[in-house]
Amino acid sequence: MLRIAVIGTGNMGRKYSHMIQEQKIKDLVLTAVVCRSESAQEWGRSLHDVEVFRSAEELFAHPDLYDAVLIATPHKLHPSLALQAFSLNKHVLCEKPAAVEVRDARTMAETAAERKLKYGLVFHLRTRPEYVALKEMIQQGEFGTIHRVQMTNTRYFRTEAYHHSSPWRSTLEGEGGGALINQGQHCLDLWAMLFGVPEELQAMVMRGKYNDFDVEDEATILMKYKDGMTGSFLISTAEGMYEEKLVISGSRKAAILEGTTLKVITFSSDTDKYRSSATTHAREGLQETVQEIQFEETSGDVLYERILQNFTNAVLKEEPLIASGKDGISSLLLTQGAYRSEDSKKRIRIEDVE
Repeated sequence: MLRIAVIGTGNMGRKYSHMIQEQKIKDLVLTAVVCRSESAQEWGRSLHDVEVFRSAEELFAHPDLYDAVLIATPHKLHPSLALQAFSLNKHVLCEKPAAVEVRDARTMAETAAERKLKYGLVFHLRTRPEYVALKEMIQQGEFGTIHRVQMTNTRYFRTEAYHHSSPWRSTLEGEGGGALINQGQHCLDLWAMLFGVPEELQAMVMRGKYNDFDVEDEATILMKYKDGMTGSFLISTAEGMYEEKLVISGSRKAAILEGTTLKVITFSSDTDKYRSSATTHAREGLQETVQEIQFEETSGDVLYERILQNFTNAVLKEEPLIASGKDGISSLLLTQGAYRSEDSKKRIRIEDVE
């Protein structure tokens, strides 16, 4: 049995707490929560057999009550809380992003590795079956040479009521940025999981395009990889049109993922070879086979449960983490690279981002 304490009892902290209390996660038991406000403490006292603490410091003063902590606080608090937990030899599951700065994310991952502790991140979209299938196709080389990828995501529409729902939301001081550091972390994590990080990028980060604030509500990133692959990424949290689309253009296959529908186009010949050897002037000798796969829509709660179960199994059974703390570095490299590119109006080398 793994005993866990939840730090941060906003929407997500309470969601996780209820999942654990309702025994949705095998071998995971909630033993403590940190609730700062009076109303949150009242909520905490409604939980069964759970100690309620007013601060993380109080929680850390009672390390005998738990084996791991789940951090669901505002972004900038993640590093200090995780490092304190590691110092007590506690495993950590952390909400995204791991941190705001890349150097902090590296320190967190390195500290966990040095102490041989499990450190996972709540990148629950990694468990969606359509992305699992694409990852396997890429790893098996089914696309041949991948020349171009494109991701567009406008699913995370946010109103002014959302932006003002907490004083730290959608602020530089509270979140360290906007769409990229918040909702975009899920999208950029999927990008990094599938394609890795580029050699260079250039970005247009639109701060307050739709809202009266100093952080971004839209961003476009252009990327270039060492092998010549190029990519374009766009996120907006203010467009009325819902779009969640990923395009992969390879020499043997191409794929278009829209929501849970995956269309795979298989070419009769490797297009790199066909392009250099064909006697025709265009696609006349190139045939296509199209397969459409419809994946089942999976609720967000189920995806979160998968991450919690995986973290529990990682601690108790040495199951590999779906998203480790080290994975959180890649999405931050892309985010901070985009911010630097916008501020400098220049192309940025990823190796220079820290």
